[in-house]
Amino acid sequence: MNSKGQRHYSVLTRAEIHEKIMKEVVQISQVFSLSLSDATVILIHLRWNSFKASDHLGEDKDKFLSELGLVGSKSPSDEDLEVIGEGDANLVSTPLCSHKFCTDCWRDYLSKSLEKKKEEEERVLLISCLSQDCVASVGPDTIEKLTESVKEIYERYVLGTFVESNNETIKWCPDPDCDYAIERHDYDPSEDFDVVCLCGHIFCWSCQLESHLPVTCNNASLWLNQLLDESRNLAVISKRIKHCPECRRLVKHHDGVWSCNQCYASPPSNESALIRHMTLWDANHRVLQMSKSDLEAIEPKIMDANSGLREAWMLILQCRRILKWSCVFGYFISDYHIAKKQYLDLVREKATTNLVTHKRTLHEVTTGVISGGDVTVFRQKLRDTTTRVGNFFHNFVKLLEDGLSDVKVDAYEDVTTDYWFCDRCTFKNDCFDQECRMCVFSFESPPHVAFGHSNSSTSSHQQQQVLDASNDPLPSQGGTK
Repeated sequence: MNSKGQRHYSVLTRAEIHEKIMKEVVQISQVFSLSLSDATVILIHLRWNSFKASDHLGEDKDKFLSELGLVGSKSPSDEDLEVIGEGDANLVSTPLCSHKFCTDCWRDYLSKSLEKKKEEEERVLLISCLSQDCVASVGPDTIEKLTESVKEIYERYVLGTFVESNNETIKWCPDPDCDYAIERHDYDPSEDFDVVCLCGHIFCWSCQLESHLPVTCNNASLWLNQLLDESRNLAVISKRIKHCPECRRLVKHHDGVWSCNQCYASPPSNESALIRHMTLWDANHRVLQMSKSDLEAIEPKIMDANSGLREAWMLILQCRRILKWSCVFGYFISDYHIAKKQYLDLVREKATTNLVTHKRTLHEVTTGVISGGDVTVFRQKLRDTTTRVGNFFHNFVKLLEDGLSDVKVDAYEDVTTDYWFCDRCTFKNDCFDQECRMCVFSFESPPHVAFGHSNSSTSSHQQQQVLDASNDPLPSQGGTK
């Protein structure tokens, strides 16, 4: 759901994809008086581009069909007839030639051919007769004569060519055990979103990695494919260090990072930061997995409760995933903006507190519903906690996607200007603010007071400028890529 309440996509079954395929096949078949099998072969060859098919067939239909091996060859004489296999009842040929082969030969040939096309990313190329010198195309009418296992292989091949040829609007769910596809509505390449598949897998539409708000696709890929393994290797190496490489004295370890108290030598800052953020990532990942287990355990008990319980539990997973990826976001903040890193830690702590409170309330509501209580009694409490935490994380993601732009590197106290920076969180406040708006709003600790600012009050809309809960719910998709 996006901010306007509109779904960006639909989840398609294989049967629904097949319906889309047949609609295009039937249209070409009827317009140009072709068999459904020939129309299928043509569209596969042209990557399911109906406009190209119409152009080629309209210019010179006979020539085009001949080029694709869709024109029947002259019947061979008896001595030229090629037969491979045992038993006439077990032999199959295309309708366009007389080369007969047993069903086992067809199965092996098609399996190898389709797998080779998949490996070479050439799945849209034509499949020809088994006979080496025959160009007769193999289409659905030939496949129908073969076994169910071969039909299944070919069906997946056709579905695959259709999805791959329309990959701007249709993509398979990247979960290897899932057969669903995702169709995008009103395709706009400038807008991106996360997908929640019916199988439960949540992924980024653009890069098909797991949902990684608020991190960009490039940084998410870099983290998963390189930095995560690199950080774990560095952590293992750092634990093995017994002496300082400078003065050779024993060093102290903390979370896999060493620092020498004698000569103050330490590993490169980027390595220390990488290990620290990897540790945070792993800790948040473990909590996310625990939340998934909690949902799996509670789901059978709340399936019949039409009270928004499942959505509230799913929200915990979404928020846990955001917290996990916010650790990666922190790693990519430049060292020159250390204040932003510190402020991110503070806001993430506040976000975690909000989520823990939501989970506690959700346990209370769930227990009441399962025990047979009136659902209406708990509905308002459930709506309130879901909206509150959803809005908070919506603003949390937006704050990070905007690059923590209101947080400055250096605190600055100059009463002659129209603004001042908090020396604790470095948030930029208006000159008439007596207390830091961010510290007052976000944290229970004593707020910082602007030096020399004594005759001012803060408006309510300014107090809630950054992390105030808006009316926009947490989106299950969206984000800057």
